[in-house]
Amino acid sequence: MTTQKKIKLLIFFLLFIIISPIIVFYASGDIFSDGWSILKTGGIYVSSAPVGSEVYLNNKFEDKVSFIKRNILIKNLMAGSYEIKVIKTGYNDWYKKIIVDTNFVADANVFMLSKNIENREISKYIFDISSGSTSSIKIKNPEYADTVALFNATTTKLSKALSIIGVDLKNNLGTAKSPIMSGRLGLWKEKEKIFVKWFGDNDNAPKYLCDNSLDCTKTKLVIELPIEPTEINFLLGYDGVILISVQGTIFAMQIDDNADKIKQIIYEGKDPKFILSAGSLYIKDGDTISEVIL
Repeated sequence: MTTQKKIKLLIFFLLFIIISPIIVFYASGDIFSDGWSILKTGGIYVSSAPVGSEVYLNNKFEDKVSFIKRNILIKNLMAGSYEIKVIKTGYNDWYKKIIVDTNFVADANVFMLSKNIENREISKYIFDISSGSTSSIKIKNPEYADTVALFNATTTKLSKALSIIGVDLKNNLGTAKSPIMSGRLGLWKEKEKIFVKWFGDNDNAPKYLCDNSLDCTKTKLVIELPIEPTEINFLLGYDGVILISVQGTIFAMQIDDNADKIKQIIYEGKDPKFILSAGSLYIKDGDTISEVIL
């Protein structure tokens, strides 16, 4: 090896020795203050926002969600309380106060629905025009009849057998003895109050169920409404989101610890009922039945 090559290798080695601690330093969330003292910092990870959403931290624009950048990491934040706000034209605003700790990245799992949700009405009758005929024949729509049958098949009564034994995790009746299950996460109501509980191992519980004691299996009060809701369930396809029907309104909300309890309206009517079947959400209000397109 020539002297020139030895010098180059020595230079690269020295640069590696100098730069490596700096990279580790910043990766750990540390920064230098104006006086060159070391400051411990944390961050916020914003995820699940619709493409085109704008992310604000304490009312200051931070970044925009795109197809390439679906998640936003806001780093180098001093420990303390921050307000994250996510907005997009035509969607409900999402906001939450988040506590940032040093050397930790807090999650901001965004849930936003369109303000104009499409409802596909399922007609009670369809009209058949026979070949070569100028008149139409009104016949019953089989899709309407099948959907009515789904609503008629549901029940919320708790059998005596379930009431005298432990928690039943199969029948999904929406009571404390038989909660509605999504995986190992149970959901039920007691009059005006809605609760959730993780029935699995503490280590596998969703983060939004964990408190400062790191106990993620305790019963958690989601919300207390002015009156008892008529129906509750999980919103399929959305982690940690539930559906609630109360006082003629069906809305969705997250079950995390957001103090603002953002209610995103899906349907408003007279006395709507909903059912989830084969991944679809159906609403029945009187004789009107529709499928919700989220």
